[in-house]
Amino acid sequence: MASVKPVVAVLIVLFGMGSWVEINGVWAELPLLVSKAPEGWNLPTYLVLMIQVANIGPILFTILRHFKTSFASLKYTAYLILLLGFFAAILISQFWDKHVKIGNKMTSLPLLILSFIFALTDCTTSVVFLSFMAKYPQQYMIPFYIGEGLSGVMPSLLALSQGTGGGTCYNSSDTGPHDGPRFSVNVFFGLLSLLMACSGIAFYLLNNTKVSLDEREGPRQHLENVTECSKSQEPLSQAEGNHEIRVIDVFFGRQRDQHAQLRCVFIQLYIVTAIVCALGNGVIPSVSSYACLPYGPISYHLATQLSLLINPICCFLAFFVACRSPAVLNGLCSIAVVIASVIIYTATLSPTPWLVGTPGGSLLIVLLFILWSGCISYIKVNVASILQQYGENSLMVCGIVTQIGSCCGAVVIFLITTRTKTFIPC
Repeated sequence: MASVKPVVAVLIVLFGMGSWVEINGVWAELPLLVSKAPEGWNLPTYLVLMIQVANIGPILFTILRHFKTSFASLKYTAYLILLLGFFAAILISQFWDKHVKIGNKMTSLPLLILSFIFALTDCTTSVVFLSFMAKYPQQYMIPFYIGEGLSGVMPSLLALSQGTGGGTCYNSSDTGPHDGPRFSVNVFFGLLSLLMACSGIAFYLLNNTKVSLDEREGPRQHLENVTECSKSQEPLSQAEGNHEIRVIDVFFGRQRDQHAQLRCVFIQLYIVTAIVCALGNGVIPSVSSYACLPYGPISYHLATQLSLLINPICCFLAFFVACRSPAVLNGLCSIAVVIASVIIYTATLSPTPWLVGTPGGSLLIVLLFILWSGCISYIKVNVASILQQYGENSLMVCGIVTQIGSCCGAVVIFLITTRTKTFIPC
C-alpha cells in the first residue's frame, strides 16, 4: 500500500467521524432514552423509521448531482451537513426530554424531529462524503472508514463513562440498586456537538491546506491509478479503460459487453452492501431492545457500546488484512446474516429468551452484537476500497445502495414490530 501523509490521514479520520456521530450518539444513549420516552421499547423502531424517511436527503442530492446543478457542490453540501448537525446537537441537548401530546398519546416529538435532522445529515453523508473521498488516493479510504468507526466509538466512550442508570427488566438477574448516570443526557448531547465542531474544522483544513490539496489526485493521475489497480487485481482486470468508470455505462452503455466481468463484480458488491445495510441500519437496531433488555440494562448498555467500539478496530484491521475478493466478501456476508438471524430470533423470544437471568445469557448476547458489528464493518470498508479505484460514480452508487438497503430493512421491521406481536417487551 502506498504511503499516506499522517497529517492528511488524521484530518480525514476527523472528517469521517462527522458522518454518523449524531445518530450513533442517539443509539449509544438509547438505554437512557428508552427509560424516559413515552414510546418505551418501541422508541428504536420509531427512530429507525425516522432515519429512513430522511433518505430524501441523499435522493435529492443525487438528482441535483445528476443534473449538475450548482446546489450539488460536494464541498458546500458537506459544510451544510456539518453545520446542521452541530446546531441540531445543541438543540437536542435542551429538548430531548420534552413530550408533546398528539391525540390521546404522549410522544417524544422534539426528540424525533431532531433525530430526523440528524438522520437527514447523516444519510446524506453516505453519498456526499464518499464522493468527496474520490478526490484522494485509494489508501485514504481506510482512514475515512476509521473515522466513520470513530463516529460510533466516541459516543460509545461517552456513554460508557456516563453509566447506565435506570432500572432493570423484570426477567433480569441484575436486581441490585442502580445509581443514576454520572452526567446527564443534556451534557452527553452537548459533548456530541463538540465532536461535530471538530469534524467541521478538519473538513475546512482538508480544503484549505497545501499538504491536503497536494495529496488530491488530478484526473490523469486518477485514471492511471485505476488502470494500474485493475490490471493487478483479480477479478477486477476487466475494468481497464481510459476514462473513469460510470456504473450506468457498465450495465446499460453501448460497450457493456466489454464490462461483463466488472458488471458481475459490481452486482456482487452492491448486493452485499444492500444486505449488510438492510440488517445493520434497519433491522438489528430496531430489535436491539427486545434482544438485550431481557438480560438487563447493563447487558443492553454493553452490547450497544461495545458493538460501536469494535467498528474502527475492524476498519483498522483492513490496513493489514485487506480483502479484495468479492467471493470472500460474499462468504463474510453469509456469516453476518447467520449472526443477525440469531439476534433476531433471540428478540422474538422476548421477554424470556434463552439463558435469561444467567451470566452466560448476558455474555452471549453481548458477544453476538460485537461479532455482528465487527463483521459488517470489515465488509463495508473493503467494499468501499474496491469501488474507490473506479472513481466518484461507483462510490456514489454505493451510497445510494446503502440507503436503499437501509430503508427496505427499516420499513419491513417497522411493520412487523408495530403490526404484529412478534416482538414482546417484558
